[in-house]
Amino acid sequence: MKRKGRVPDTVWTAFMETIRFIIVPLVLIDLITENYPQLATAFMSDIRMYIVFFGGMIVTSSTLEAANRPGTYKRMLFGLSAISFVCLWFFVVFGGGIAEFSYGPYFVRFDLSMIVYLVIFGLSLKGLLVISTFKDYREGELERARERRAEFARKMVAATRLPAPPRRRAPAFSTMVSTAFEVSVDDMIGHEPEMPPRPVAKGRKVCEICGAEAAIKDYVCRNCGEWFPSDSAD
Repeated sequence: MKRKGRVPDTVWTAFMETIRFIIVPLVLIDLITENYPQLATAFMSDIRMYIVFFGGMIVTSSTLEAANRPGTYKRMLFGLSAISFVCLWFFVVFGGGIAEFSYGPYFVRFDLSMIVYLVIFGLSLKGLLVISTFKDYREGELERARERRAEFARKMVAATRLPAPPRRRAPAFSTMVSTAFEVSVDDMIGHEPEMPPRPVAKGRKVCEICGAEAAIKDYVCRNCGEWFPSDSAD
């Protein structure tokens, strides 16, 4: 079942309360005073003003009650206020339960004050229903208020949180070297393994400068002119 919104509920309450406590009573009072002018109560001279005043207070309180959620202090306050104004309205309309009717030499006095007081007491018991409704919905309203505060706090934190600075990446090694390079499979990166010594025939020796072979008895390399060590001539 879809629940009615707060605005339509408020408008409907104001409309119905206006009809019940202002329009209909004014029409009935006009009919009574027109057909029975001999009937008089304690407030009959200003009865229309009282009906409009207390009826307007009832309409206002009931409308504000419907505009607030069940479980809030505002709804309970306006509900109790509406009941109080209804009791005053009923007491004034019925003149406190005492009415006088005169017709020629005849005079009749009606005393219905006890009935009026009993009705007012019954109307005031509705205040217990208002308080009971407040207690039943109070826990849910508190939970809803906590959720609203938590949501507001999350929005405030998100609004004040500074954006994280972008992560700076270290430049790649390939961008720092302009020439192509090749990594060897050797454990010592960047160093090529030493070549094994070339085998030399017996009676020959190798120049350490240019690598040319020479006789074992030579003192000077015939290719580059470098002197051989003295022990190599033995």
